[in-house]
Amino acid sequence: MNLRGLTVREMLNLPVMKNAKLISGEQGLDRIVQYIDIWEVPDIGSWLREGEMVLTAGYPARDNPSLLTEMIEQLANVNGAGIAIKPERFIPQIPQEMIEKSNLYHIPVIQLPLSAAYIDITYNVMEQILNRQAVLLKRSEEVNKALTGLVLNNKGIQVVADSVSKLIDSPIWIVDKGGAVLASSPEGNPYVPSGNHRQWEVNVDNKMLGKFVVEKRGLDELDLMLIEQARLVFSLELMREKIAFDTESRLRGTFFEELILNPPADERITASKGLQLGLSPDWLWEVAVIEADEPFYNEDAPIAEAIQSYLSEESAARKVRPQLQIHGGKIVLFLPSVPTADTEKRPDNKRRPLPWSEELQRWLKPWDTVRVGMGRQAPLFEANRSYNEARTAVSIGFRLNQRRQLFTYAEVEMLQMLLYSSDSAWLGRFVDERIGKLAEHDQANGTNYVSTLYHYLATGGSLNETSNRMFIHRNSVNYRIDRIKSMTGLDLNSAQSRFELYLCSAYQLLKRA
Repeated sequence: MNLRGLTVREMLNLPVMKNAKLISGEQGLDRIVQYIDIWEVPDIGSWLREGEMVLTAGYPARDNPSLLTEMIEQLANVNGAGIAIKPERFIPQIPQEMIEKSNLYHIPVIQLPLSAAYIDITYNVMEQILNRQAVLLKRSEEVNKALTGLVLNNKGIQVVADSVSKLIDSPIWIVDKGGAVLASSPEGNPYVPSGNHRQWEVNVDNKMLGKFVVEKRGLDELDLMLIEQARLVFSLELMREKIAFDTESRLRGTFFEELILNPPADERITASKGLQLGLSPDWLWEVAVIEADEPFYNEDAPIAEAIQSYLSEESAARKVRPQLQIHGGKIVLFLPSVPTADTEKRPDNKRRPLPWSEELQRWLKPWDTVRVGMGRQAPLFEANRSYNEARTAVSIGFRLNQRRQLFTYAEVEMLQMLLYSSDSAWLGRFVDERIGKLAEHDQANGTNYVSTLYHYLATGGSLNETSNRMFIHRNSVNYRIDRIKSMTGLDLNSAQSRFELYLCSAYQLLKRA
């Protein structure tokens, strides 16, 4: 039974239509009758609506039978239900062209007996339509009240999904924009996108947050009504979750912003606040600072959105809650780890994830315009220290090697000590005594001997790695090292000399940058 109205077939089976006869358009018998109108004026075509059944004695077409054929076309244009005619009085017979158009467009043409009263047909048909629509309206109100009650009572999206699935007698899924399942019924039922599924958008604040997917294909009017109610309820549920998530995100953002700006004054208070936000006091934190030539202004930047998605995946695998902040035009990542033995395995029998620095090094390769500094692990109370270390790492590291993306504080800590030495005059003399000639030669001749010496020593004396870093041939590196030795008389085989020269060349490059 169609609850929007009754089909033409069902209309013909009403007692009031017992003497009516179907003339043509048999393939349209399942069209839905929602309204009845009487055609006694020529221009009714402009008033026609979807689901319209037209009753007429043919008076408007008495002098122009082609109007009957036009009526078929007009009904087809608006997806009308059909036309019922009493032909004997004003037209001798139903035109053959009208019959042909009726069969072409599947618009039923019904012949009524002269004794048929329009008021009887109208009353009986509309009574059926109104009764069915009343049932639909009542059921709609009941479903809306029941489902909305689940949301208001905070039963959760899974309970709502189970209720909807039971009402429409079909497995369903609620999936987010990325295709991840937010809820399914039966619970845990895997979602595999299929062209056989029906789906509807679930919107919040005029934004599409997900899709409501139904496995069942043969949906009747009651099912469609339930689905519309369910879409509203799922929107309410997702809105409630979004508000809760946004509120928690703001609280977390404020908390981490305070960690960036100032070292906490009380370790216990910091741990307590973190615990309220779902941050375990046992976690160890590494801070990463991501910067580019152009500043990041908000979390809508493509790389910020991509990192946020990446962190969501990693947080599920690592059982932790990372945080992304935009601060001072840079992306700041707070990356927690659960302290465990290196050999310990996860419950799913897989190895523990790689360290954050290795994961980021691999993940950031496509984003070759950004550079990253990483601080050392620290408890939450000391995250500010790790943040400052990350800033130092990217600042010093990028000045020494602009072809790398990620720098750790451990690599630059000693160089930072050099830069902030209290006796810069003494340090300057020390550096000048050892590599002053090289620096002067570079400045006078446009060579890169100091840079070559630094990379050669930084790579443990590897000609291949130095050539890769500087994008020059291995033989060129070998030539430059020989020239450096002859110009300075330095012994690069001495451990002490190598150590001194590494620090001096790094210091010279940093001062020059």
